[in-house]
Amino acid sequence: MGELILGRPALKLEFAVSVPLDLTSALSLVFRATDPRRFDRWLVEARERLDPEARHDLDTVLGSSGRLLYYVEELLMSFDPFTPEHLDADFDAYIAHLRSLPPWAYHSMMAQSLLRVYRDRGVTVAPPDTADRTAWRAFLEPGITRADLDEVVDLVLAPEQLKARTISLIERFWHDCYHDEYHRTLPEMRRALRQARSTTYPSVAVAFEELSGHRLPEEVQLALPHVERVTICPSYHLGNFAQFILYPPELILYFNCQRTSAATQPARGSKLSADLLPGLRALADGTRLRIIEMLQGGELYAQEIVGRLGISQSAVSRHLSMLEAADIVKVRPTNGMKYYAINAQRLRQIAEELEQIG
Repeated sequence: MGELILGRPALKLEFAVSVPLDLTSALSLVFRATDPRRFDRWLVEARERLDPEARHDLDTVLGSSGRLLYYVEELLMSFDPFTPEHLDADFDAYIAHLRSLPPWAYHSMMAQSLLRVYRDRGVTVAPPDTADRTAWRAFLEPGITRADLDEVVDLVLAPEQLKARTISLIERFWHDCYHDEYHRTLPEMRRALRQARSTTYPSVAVAFEELSGHRLPEEVQLALPHVERVTICPSYHLGNFAQFILYPPELILYFNCQRTSAATQPARGSKLSADLLPGLRALADGTRLRIIEMLQGGELYAQEIVGRLGISQSAVSRHLSMLEAADIVKVRPTNGMKYYAINAQRLRQIAEELEQIG
């Protein structure tokens, strides 16, 4: 009959875009964008536009935690970006969180970044428990990529300065460099997100390959047994690179949303909208068509739909999420319950566009 083993939670696959998630990606890309032949032009120009002090802080703060830039990941994950109240967080919410952290938290995040660098090398160490410069210099050295080692030692031993320079860097990058670009590209990222949500993927590897055009990196594939949730995020300036944050039990995968949007955009001069394909995908399923048929009689709450279909609640939730992502159903939260209704205008739009094809 087989041995009893402790089961692991099913892997959750989610899609999201928010300022903290995208800002972390953009900041790390601009840090790396020194070669105009390899990086998106906007990234290279953004790095050049930074004033010398900001560029120095970028190279110091990010260039001190290994090739994977672990420190900026620690900043993001300290925010708990996937809690419901943070899923749509703006810059003000993120920077307020960073300001609220005490200086010792920044010292701790830098130390944790270096522990991850050592772990990647298969080495187990502990950070120094004193303020001895020589000990900290030896501990921090493996994480140095572009920063000056002695300057990083100074910051770690004066965590109030590490906090101040970290926050200053993020504020200046946002206000002087990225605020306008983020809001310019946000509609495209949201469109790519709707398209991704309206598709069913058999696995994380397939989802990443279809969205990014890349295979899932081997180190990510090997770490999946330790991951409980995979969040896929659009990035406008990623280009041909694969980017990820592996922070078990969380995994964040970024994909180039310009590639996704280009593949699904109608031809120039076409009367078809870019949102037609997500709508058709959402309708191309017998169960989802049954849900729409049920909702013709008026709105229903989720548990009523589960009872009428006779399938699991998780399966119904996936179908409703696809219909919601395609804007075919509208959701009305009331007293902790979700009520679903048909978006008749959206269905008419899809029908009219299909009629134009014929």
